[in-house]
Amino acid sequence: MFQLIFELFLDAGGRLERAPFQRRDRAHPVLAGAGLALLGAAVGFVVSMAFPRPFFRFGVMPGTSLVLSPILNGAVMEYYGRWIEKRTGTRTYLATFWGGALFAFGMALVRFLMTRER
Repeated sequence: MFQLIFELFLDAGGRLERAPFQRRDRAHPVLAGAGLALLGAAVGFVVSMAFPRPFFRFGVMPGTSLVLSPILNGAVMEYYGRWIEKRTGTRTYLATFWGGALFAFGMALVRFLMTRER
């Protein structure tokens, strides 16, 4: 039973890992979104380990990056996705507004939690 559960988790993890980078017609959007948020969190963890202090300090409004970063990154990724779609005809979930925003939110949340001063 343990082996079956372990294999199911491995399979789900593999799908979660691949979904954000597949064509949008080949992966479930919720699975892709969860994968992008987790990938962003992982990148945020690595960046926080390398740079344990905040890059910018917004004295009166800590956590501003939790709102601004996803919006800005989502807009840039949407623009990039449209450009890539004109050239190749397809784009991945990462190259959408929501994909870029979820990745950035995952990264910003982990950075905020790991670098905030207690």
